[in-house]
Amino acid sequence: MAQGQLTALGGALDLLPLTALAAARVELARAAVAFERATRSRIAADHASARALRRSVQVIWNDPTRHGDGAGLAMLLDATLTAVAYAMHWHRTRQHAQQEAAAEQALVHLQAAYAQIADPVLVGLASRTPSPQTKRRYAHHLKQIVPEHAERILNDPAWDALAAVLAEAETAGRTAATVLGLALSQRILDDARSPARALTWRIRRLGERHAPGSRAQAANSRQAAERPTTPPSSQESRARRR
Repeated sequence: MAQGQLTALGGALDLLPLTALAAARVELARAAVAFERATRSRIAADHASARALRRSVQVIWNDPTRHGDGAGLAMLLDATLTAVAYAMHWHRTRQHAQQEAAAEQALVHLQAAYAQIADPVLVGLASRTPSPQTKRRYAHHLKQIVPEHAERILNDPAWDALAAVLAEAETAGRTAATVLGLALSQRILDDARSPARALTWRIRRLGERHAPGSRAQAANSRQAAERPTTPPSSQESRARRR
């Protein structure tokens, strides 16, 4: 993590209180104030990295609540927690004691806000968990793909939510095994407090990445509306069969 990325991450934290529900705003504002100290050091900024991260922040700012159930903000906070944890480690390896302490303090506030936002989303997902037979099939995939973490995931309180997003992926035309493999390839689970929750957000993000945008959906709708609905003439039918 470069200094420019730290600065951009600080900018993202400044925006988060404006995108969140009232219940989480206090903790997010405290996290932003605490992390501001972690953005300052004598190391030169990496401006290219900072610009890329700022562009990502702008996308979030333009559409912070794409999911009506709050999942969009929960996914954003999940990614932010990881980024702040990396920032804390980055300062620790460079013996920036004050900045490390500031990042750690920001992490505490972010975790409190994350619980307020993510827990209701996970409960909502868990209420849509698929049948026991389907869950057994998903459990089999887990044991084959990631045997070292399978038991932790299956005993995780977020397992029902994970099963629900796997079912969503299958409904969208993807296989559970493929989606799990992609999610697991993004980052190891060794440091995840809740591996099932981490996989839930990763799979949701994969769904967002592969979903057609609003312009593409509109174009598909126009094309469908413009297709002729009258059956072809017998002469056209004969021509097509040749």
